[in-house]
Amino acid sequence: MVKEFLLKCRETLLERWNKLDSKQRILFAGGVLLILLVTVYLIVVASRPKFVPLYTNLDQQDAAAIIEQLKEKKVAYRLSDDGSTVLVPESQKYELRLELANQGLPKGGSVGFETLNQNRFGETESERKARYLIALQGELERTIRRLDAVDDVRVHIVAPEPSLFIEQSKDATAAVLVKLKPGRSLQDQQVEGIMRIVAAGVEGLKPENVTVVDTQGNVLSEGVGGQGISQASKLTANQMQLVQEYEKQLEKSIQSMLERVVGQGKVVVRANATLDFDQVEIKNEVYGDKQIRSQQQTEEISSGNANPQGVTGTAGNIPLYAQPGAQAGGGQYQKTEKTTNYEVDKNSEHRIVAPGQVKQLSVAVVVDGQLDLLKQREIENLVTAAAGINQSRGDNLTVTSMPFNTAWSQQMEKEMAAARRRDQLLKFGVTAAVIIGLGLALWFVLKRRRREKEEIDYLAGPAMSLDEVLATKETELSPEEKERARMVEHIQNLVRQSPKEVAQLLKTWLGEESR
Repeated sequence: MVKEFLLKCRETLLERWNKLDSKQRILFAGGVLLILLVTVYLIVVASRPKFVPLYTNLDQQDAAAIIEQLKEKKVAYRLSDDGSTVLVPESQKYELRLELANQGLPKGGSVGFETLNQNRFGETESERKARYLIALQGELERTIRRLDAVDDVRVHIVAPEPSLFIEQSKDATAAVLVKLKPGRSLQDQQVEGIMRIVAAGVEGLKPENVTVVDTQGNVLSEGVGGQGISQASKLTANQMQLVQEYEKQLEKSIQSMLERVVGQGKVVVRANATLDFDQVEIKNEVYGDKQIRSQQQTEEISSGNANPQGVTGTAGNIPLYAQPGAQAGGGQYQKTEKTTNYEVDKNSEHRIVAPGQVKQLSVAVVVDGQLDLLKQREIENLVTAAAGINQSRGDNLTVTSMPFNTAWSQQMEKEMAAARRRDQLLKFGVTAAVIIGLGLALWFVLKRRRREKEEIDYLAGPAMSLDEVLATKETELSPEEKERARMVEHIQNLVRQSPKEVAQLLKTWLGEESR
C-alpha cells in the first residue's frame, strides 16, 4: 500500500515536472533548495548547545589554567570579554564548576597562602614577611570577592616595623579598592563588614584605620564605623529609615483598603509619623495599709525603803526632793516598755518601655471626585480604625475629595493606544501581505492549470470543418491553402480515431530523421 502510494506520488511529481517550462523548473528547484537549506539550518541551530558563562572576570593565569583543564576533558568552550570570560555548554556548567573547584580553580586572581608552602633557599626574614603580607592580601581579596555586589577587589596593607619606643610606634593601616557590579551598591553595614574583615585578619589593625574606596574614587568608609560621623548620627539615620518604613507600610495598608471601596487609582494616602525612640525605665513602689505583725510589752514595778544608790559624782550629791503626794519614808518605781512591729504592704514595679512607640500620627486621604458628608464620615471612621488614630495624643486625620488631574495619564493612555494601533496595523499588514502572496500564488497555479486544460481540450476537441475554417477567413483562400486545410482536417480525424497508430508512425518518422 505504501509502495503504491509512493509510486503514485512519484508519477504525479514527474508529470507535473514535465509540464513545467525551463523557467518554472528553475524557480521550483530554487524553492526546494531554499527550503532544504532553511530546514538544515534550523536543525543545526536547534542541536547546537547553548553556551553560558562558566566564570567571568578571570585573570590571565586563571583563564589559561581553566582552558587547559577544559581541553583535557574535551569540553567545547568559547571566550569572550577579551578572554576574561569562559563559556561552556549549559548542561555541563555546574559539573565543571565542581570539578574545577576540586582542583582549586579559579584562584581568584590573587596569590594566597599556598605560596608559603614553597621553601626558598637563602630567604631573609624581611623577604619572608613581605611574602606573607602579599599572601595575606590575596586571601583577604578572595574573601571580599565573595560578596554579591563586589565584582573585583584589591587590598593593600601597610604594616610598620615594630619599634622599641611606644611613642615612635605606628598603627597598621589598610586600603581596599572595590569594583562593584553594574547597578549594585554597598550599604553601610556591608562596608563596615569589609573593614572588620580586614582588621580581623591583620594583627594590630583597627577598623577605623581601614579605608574602602570604589573605582569611581568615592570613599565608602567615610562615616562608617566611627569615621567622621558619630554613632549617634548613625543611629539617627537608622531611626529615619524605620520611620519611613512605618509610614510606607501604613500608607500601603490604608490605600489598599480604600481602593476596594472607591476604586483602583482613585485615592491617595500620605502618612506622617513621629516615633519615640527614647528608652524609658520606670520604677514604682506602692505602700498599702499597716498591719501589726508582732507586739511586745515589758513592765517593771519597784516599791519599799531602799538605800540611796547611785554613781559617785555630782549627780549623787544633788539632794532629792519629795514629790507632792508622795509618802515620806518610802519609795516606788514603775517602768513600762511596749514594742509593736508592723507589716508594711509594699508593691515595687520595674518596667522598661521599648523605643519605637508612636508619639504622634497624621494621615491625609484624598479621594478622586466628590464625596457626600455621610461617605466622608464613613471613610474617616475606617481610616481611624485602620491607622489607630488617637486624638488624646494629638493625632490628626484629614479626608478630602477633589477631581484628580488625569491629563498625564490620559496622554500616556493615548500614546499606548497609538502604539497598540501601530502594532495591530503592522500585524495586519504582515498578515495581509502573506494572504495576498498566497492568493497570488494560488491564482498563478489555477491560471496555469486552466491554460493547460484549455490546451488539452483544444487538442482533444472536435476539429473544425473546412467550411468553418473558410468562414473564419475574411479573404478568399487559394487552392493550395484549401488543399492544405483538407489535409489538416484529415490528419485530425486520424488522430482522434487511431491515436496509438499515429503516435507509432510519428515515432518511426522521428527515428528515421535522427538516423
